Amino acid sequence: KKILLVDVESNETQELKKFLEHHGYNVHIVSDYRSSVSAVQNWKPDLVILNIFIRSFSPLNLIEDIRKNPFTENQKMLILSRIQKITAVTGPSPEVKGYLSKPIDFEHLKELLVKTAGAAGKDFQIPVLVADDDLEFCDLIKMFLESNYYRPVIVTDAQKILQKIKEEKPSLILLDLMMPGKDGFQVLDELQDEIETSKIPIIVLSALRLESYQERGAMTGLPEIISKEIPKELLLNIIEKEIAGPDQPSAALAIQKPKVLIADDQTELLYLMKETLEEAGFEVVVAHDGAEALKAVFDTNPDIAVLDYNMPLKDGLAVAEEMKENPLFAHIPIIIVTAFGEKKSKLRGLSMGIDDYLTKPVDTDELIARIKMILKRNKMVLDTNPLSKLPGNPSIQARIEREISKNVSFAVLYIDLNNFKAYNDSYGFEAGDRIIRATANLLVKLTIQNEKTGDFIGHIGGDDFIVITSFDKAEDLCKRIINGFNEIAPSFYNKDDRERGHIMSTDRMGNIKKFPFLSISIGVVHNTIRRLISFAQVSNIGTELKKYAKGSFGSSYVIDRRKD
Repeated sequence: KKILLVDVESNETQELKKFLEHHGYNVHIVSDYRSSVSAVQNWKPDLVILNIFIRSFSPLNLIEDIRKNPFTENQKMLILSRIQKITAVTGPSPEVKGYLSKPIDFEHLKELLVKTAGAAGKDFQIPVLVADDDLEFCDLIKMFLESNYYRPVIVTDAQKILQKIKEEKPSLILLDLMMPGKDGFQVLDELQDEIETSKIPIIVLSALRLESYQERGAMTGLPEIISKEIPKELLLNIIEKEIAGPDQPSAALAIQKPKVLIADDQTELLYLMKETLEEAGFEVVVAHDGAEALKAVFDTNPDIAVLDYNMPLKDGLAVAEEMKENPLFAHIPIIIVTAFGEKKSKLRGLSMGIDDYLTKPVDTDELIARIKMILKRNKMVLDTNPLSKLPGNPSIQARIEREISKNVSFAVLYIDLNNFKAYNDSYGFEAGDRIIRATANLLVKLTIQNEKTGDFIGHIGGDDFIVITSFDKAEDLCKRIINGFNEIAPSFYNKDDRERGHIMSTDRMGNIKKFPFLSISIGVVHNTIRRLISFAQVSNIGTELKKYAKGSFGSSYVIDRRKD
């Protein structure tokens, strides 16, 4: 049987290799991304053993790429990390004040915040530094901290944590263990080494479970052992079990490969980039000139375009300009590859919305990294509401369809603000935006803070929101949302309007009339009485219920009681 060890060359790695070879395994060690992908595809190991704390590349990206490749999607993998510094987090005398597993129990986090940094208030905001490279999680934790009057300082680059701590002097640090380039254990060492930072309390946040064996880790979905010491017999038993067991189910059966258009008139370079990107798990479409590139855009609708600046018929910027002028393709990110460093051309491209530039000769590793970064960023931009920072409609649909497929009881709260148009017309769009942000913060505070089961909040658009939770919590959550909103609603108005108890504005027909204060309506769709089979069905029922709730005066909720 063949085992691929993905780890840095070290005495420990060599010892593990010799131990496994002594027990009859054929073992090969790789320590970089490209060699790992190549070995999985060509050597076809029976098991990949991956150190999740390897620093030369992102192990999570490797797992994702193996899972997305139809030739390797069922590859068996085991996460194995031996961390001597692990006692700093889980030992009898830890250097940290708390260790929380993701998804975070926000009620527990709040208790730790108060215990470690003290209680904050409107007039006394306590600075808390958050070190995490997950932008979506950072947005969520930022809203949570702000709603509890802490001042969040977000750092997503591990190399800048120490500098930011010295600048901001936070009262507490929330530290993720898994960050590219430098893991949390390295950061802990650096903080302890300096008098200025050694006394700042730290709470560790991680999706990893330390000092334990997980059959399916929360972060990777793979078997995980992350410990200071790993008994040899236990390790052998786990390896034998994983190799003998059924293929690991692919997490990406329904995921399509990202489609990349490459346009370049240099055939040799074109096919080198094509081969490299295909090995990295992309679907690649090629074009040899600008006209062919435009035709490929219309025929294939790629996820990203990599265009040579100097091509026959149409140059890269001309192709990009036509793409940006067409509303069907204006959203497609574009990388321009050029042999020139001409400032004028770059400025022209950037003004058109070009996402990045690469200079020839092209470093293929850099090309892959930039494509992945841009695609990830583009997905977040397209899917995240820019105002509330909450997930948008693609994530909402995916989450509802996932709940339907699980065959367990759930509830979807369709939430809408009443009299929002009249408020917007009277106070202006900037004030209206503050209402949207305040509502989003309220929903995060009431839904996420007190729950342990991963409830979901999304922003449909405008003043429409959605919450997905279990049915047994839905009605209580509706009551808390209504009470919370009714408490803050008067603060959105000036003193005169508060004394009057209403505002004067025009309705949708242009008639001047009195409008009461903002209130909130909630329609609750659930599957405990009737079967839900599609996102469209849930959406239609939610719209009906929300409309019915809006017929009541003030804030109200309606739970679907119909059987058909």
